[in-house]
Amino acid sequence: MAVTYSRGTMSFCVIREEYEGHGRKFFEKVKLKPEIMLGILEKVNAAAEKIFSFEKKWRNVDFAKVSDKELLKYQRELFRWDEILWRKGQIQNLLEMHNNYLSAYIRELIRKTFGKKYEAEYFQILSAGEYKSRAERQDEDFAELVKRIKKVKNVSKKFDDLLNRHTEKYAWMLYGWTGPALDIEYFRGNILAAIKNQKLIAEIGKIKSEHKSNKKRRKELIGKFSDSDKKSAYLLKKLLEAKAKRVDAHSLTYFFGDKIYTEIGRRKFLSISQLRAAPPEEIPQIFKKPDPHRLNDEYEYVMYWYENGKVKKLTGKNGRKKFQYIADRLPKVKPTNVIKGEMAYMGKAKGMARVILSKDDFGKFEKGEILVTRMTDPSYVPLMKISKAIITDIGGITCHAAIVSRELKKPCVIGTKIGTKVLKDGDLAEVDADRGIVRVIKKA
Repeated sequence: MAVTYSRGTMSFCVIREEYEGHGRKFFEKVKLKPEIMLGILEKVNAAAEKIFSFEKKWRNVDFAKVSDKELLKYQRELFRWDEILWRKGQIQNLLEMHNNYLSAYIRELIRKTFGKKYEAEYFQILSAGEYKSRAERQDEDFAELVKRIKKVKNVSKKFDDLLNRHTEKYAWMLYGWTGPALDIEYFRGNILAAIKNQKLIAEIGKIKSEHKSNKKRRKELIGKFSDSDKKSAYLLKKLLEAKAKRVDAHSLTYFFGDKIYTEIGRRKFLSISQLRAAPPEEIPQIFKKPDPHRLNDEYEYVMYWYENGKVKKLTGKNGRKKFQYIADRLPKVKPTNVIKGEMAYMGKAKGMARVILSKDDFGKFEKGEILVTRMTDPSYVPLMKISKAIITDIGGITCHAAIVSRELKKPCVIGTKIGTKVLKDGDLAEVDADRGIVRVIKKA
């Protein structure tokens, strides 16, 4: 396995036959004994809850006023739990990231039990977990906040008080690898828009009602399966819930992590970009003996090469040379106008494609375009909200794009593997998420 990092963008390379082979073997074990995976998910959830506990405890901490020792203690404590999220999370990714073994099995169960015509609809219900993401909770609190603000007499003072509390609670909910946090003006603008447009509040209420309806319907559908298959359906639900919780916990980690790194950088004359490029476990040593030139090299390009249980770190020319060795052996994409993936959220859409490969491309994206990317993280949510549909190269039913598309009710096809290679900016594309198919209707 190779992991590269360059100027804020991370990439992963694996040997496909090995990854799929390990995933298939693991799935066969999990299918016979779901408790294996459920035990791993318990550890993911426990780590996430530990990180969530920092939200209130650390909210008012002024990191500029703590000692060096205390500052490093905060950093170690935060990333100790985040590392568990990453490590245990990769195990669930074996089933549902590139491989999609569990979700494929559930879809087959639906076809056998209810018939092919119900596959998309029923899978949509079975693949909706019960964990409410921070963004979903914000929507519900937001609707109540709008109602309260409309009733208050002393609007200006009460408005600001309510808005400040809401911002404090949800500023970090979309924090990606590099932020930014949401500020009070973001929420103020949303509230003023919602007061003028009551359809927004009505839509939030509708989604909340659908959650309750789906919960009841999901129980009815699972009741039709055999006892062993009920366990598999239950596992899919728990897998989805753990992933959504993991996404939220990572966002809070990056939010607090950047606060800590900003202060470390101030004390050691380092930029936050330099510190983000370093593995968290190296921060104490960097604090003792900063080497800005090495950190600059790692910010520009670093590769971690995993082989036979050992890890090699390669920077600069050495890292790029090693990656070129990999790139030369990657399978070539054949010209095609049809791309296949997996349904993350059902629906159809037609529109102009826009390929977004990094945050540097965000400014190019326009409302109503189809978002085409390798994979998403919380920083992509503003684009996802204004997109007509979403297409990713990588991902299974538990990936970030799948979770958010379900929340936003946007047609989404994940795991196409070649979407960003085939689609170009300006291509007219047709997304049929029900069948996991994307067609290029007209080239730009």
